[in-house]
Amino acid sequence: MTRPYFRRPGYSPRRRFYFLSWLPALLAVLSIAAAVPAGAETGTPPSERVLVTDVIDGDTIKVLRGRRQETVRLIGVDTPETGRPDTPVQFYGPEASLFTRRALLKKRVRLEFEPRDREGGSRDKYERALAYVFTDDGGNFALELIEQGFGRAYTRYPFRYEQSFKKAEQAARTARRGIWNKAQRAAWSDPKRRGSIIGNIRTNIYHVPGQQYYDSVGGKNRIHFSTEEDAQQAGFRKAKN
Repeated sequence: MTRPYFRRPGYSPRRRFYFLSWLPALLAVLSIAAAVPAGAETGTPPSERVLVTDVIDGDTIKVLRGRRQETVRLIGVDTPETGRPDTPVQFYGPEASLFTRRALLKKRVRLEFEPRDREGGSRDKYERALAYVFTDDGGNFALELIEQGFGRAYTRYPFRYEQSFKKAEQAARTARRGIWNKAQRAAWSDPKRRGSIIGNIRTNIYHVPGQQYYDSVGGKNRIHFSTEEDAQQAGFRKAKN
């Protein structure tokens, strides 16, 4: 059987003392190296793998970073509001939230960060961490939101992918997707044309007029359909009562 290192011939207590004296320094160096964000030493953007635990709205999510839950605001995109107390639910806001919820909730994603000293900072005024979200297929989720018409490019502060975000917005505008569809916006603004079938984006259940919980779905979670077939094609199922 191989002898432990400290019992081998030629080993002395003095050598053991020397080994133990520099061990704390070695551990300190290793801990510092582990704390450096991935990619920082190579010049690539710092990034981090996390689990999405909740979706606040189209451009804001909650993630688990280690043992701590944190709110993350996507850089470079602005989706219609649904959750602000002082702001009414805006056109296509619930649709954007639904898209983000179905794409990211309970999924592992990669957060990518801008430098801390960039204009606009690393956190917004609500102390939400600012980051890009990349899915397992390598896609930039904020860019996808813009491409599908769920949001616009937010260019108040410069950012790494600004040019591609602007191009995506222009393409969505030209194609009249989502928030850029004036006819759809006009129908949404008219209660008579909005659609009487109400879906709940948090439960994926829809209600028809006369059902027990038809009027109880909150505005931020409410999405309208013209027919039950439309609701079913969108992935909703009918409430039982």
